[in-house]
Amino acid sequence: MTSYSILSTLLISLLVDRVCVLGFQTSYRAPAYLYPLSAQHLLFSTKTDLQDETAEEDSSNSRRGFMSDIAKRSSAILGAASSLQIALALPSNALAATSASSVAASAITSPEFNKDFTWPLGKIAFSLLPLAGTSSRRATVEECIVPDTIWTHDQIQGVVNVNVPVRQTVVRLSKSAGGGLFIYNPIAPTTQVLKMIRALEDKHGPVRHLVLGTVALEHKATFGAFAENFPDATVWLQPGQWSFPLPVSVEFLGVTQRGPRLREIPTLDSDGKPVVSKQYRYYAERNPIPEWAADFEWETLGPLQFKSVGAFSETAMFHKKTKSLLVTDVVVSVTEEPPKIIQEDPRAMLFHARDSIEDIIEDTDENRRKGWRRMVQFGLVFFPSQIDVVPTGKAISQASKIDKSMKSLGEGAVPLSLYPWTWHDNDADLVNFKAISKNGEIFCPPILTKLILDRENVKTLEWVDKVASRFDFETIIPCHLNNNIKANPSQFRAAFEVLENGRSNGKLVGQRPLPEDLALLQKASDLLTDFGVVGKSLICDGEPARNVGRFASK
Repeated sequence: MTSYSILSTLLISLLVDRVCVLGFQTSYRAPAYLYPLSAQHLLFSTKTDLQDETAEEDSSNSRRGFMSDIAKRSSAILGAASSLQIALALPSNALAATSASSVAASAITSPEFNKDFTWPLGKIAFSLLPLAGTSSRRATVEECIVPDTIWTHDQIQGVVNVNVPVRQTVVRLSKSAGGGLFIYNPIAPTTQVLKMIRALEDKHGPVRHLVLGTVALEHKATFGAFAENFPDATVWLQPGQWSFPLPVSVEFLGVTQRGPRLREIPTLDSDGKPVVSKQYRYYAERNPIPEWAADFEWETLGPLQFKSVGAFSETAMFHKKTKSLLVTDVVVSVTEEPPKIIQEDPRAMLFHARDSIEDIIEDTDENRRKGWRRMVQFGLVFFPSQIDVVPTGKAISQASKIDKSMKSLGEGAVPLSLYPWTWHDNDADLVNFKAISKNGEIFCPPILTKLILDRENVKTLEWVDKVASRFDFETIIPCHLNNNIKANPSQFRAAFEVLENGRSNGKLVGQRPLPEDLALLQKASDLLTDFGVVGKSLICDGEPARNVGRFASK
């Protein structure tokens, strides 16, 4: 899910911004490309202009200033870190399938191994991200959105059983667009999903275009490996790609396409003419309009640069014939019914359906929905307000005594089957989930509105207005959570209203989720601002998240 990749990106930026002053005795900040690196940690970049930044102080003063800064903020950082350790425990394996609902808990077993569901490269591709679904098992669920025209393929990603869908969209191109298949944000190329694609190729022609419509880590980590299976397809990269700690080329992503088959998604200038980066200009000048433009219109947000290292950028693609809008992370929808890929293996839902580690539960529809709503809360806000942390020693002791019928729930995903929290009684978190869901209304995820887009709200809202005014879509297909969402331009525009909050216009729109659930993200926002990783937030929502919950400012 984007929350984890974005948080990882911001932590990388913090590392670059702060640790570098300790590593080198220079009068300027050490550039990213001086850091040690192992090959498997490379994240590709198409950006060629990463430059040294001159520090305002010499190295000794930087060291003293850094240590003083750390001393001042250690208690706040440790407080947030102690919360994040719950959400960021590293899983060793993905989850797997089990039987249908309404079976006894004693029948909840580990699934059989299926080599078609594996993607061994995932251990390397996700080496910087604590994501599940990367090694031993990564099942895929195919769904037909528009018969003979649009299909989606869902896999899972997540941490400590907080799994959410990650999705690619396949579109059949018209003859005027060259025919064949167009794939937006390809997922991990397991044997299973490749068989699904080959079946579509047999009916509708070859894969002709592979589009990476984002700079998010969890999407580009699978992109190159997928593209290797379709060497004759043209690759289209999102503008603003970056890497840490080295500015590396696309070879390190695994992209083998070259020349006219390696392109950048063009942005549109004020006259509607396509513009690309210098390194892609040669072929763009010869073929400025993408072949797929006969079927699609598009608008690109960003790149929105962070103050340290990294950026956010995304392209929304509008399929004109079906009136479908393809997006990556900017909007999502969630309802109480778990997505099909999550139900493919119910153990993660049942893991979180327990109020405490001592509970023994059955695989029922009710428990699946209960577990799913809690996974959503963890995935969007990291630290739900309706949980209490169990001390480490007690949590380990409890895990050693867990009922045997429950051990499979955390198998391969949760170290020692730990469950270091308890949920408040009487389904108290249902109110919190309903505040997030609002019966499936689309919204912009809080990690974006609290940490990134609120720093560039004017540019973001300009982009939103372009999407809402240019495209008369009726369906939105995002890369996460609910699929095939019925929504129109006005609803899309409303999803970003929180970015209009400000003293200048006197407008105050409530943020989703509830303030007490945003407390950790608010604390992270304040810390990242203080450390200079991101700029100051340009919106004002009264910041109620600073005043409630366990992370409230005293």
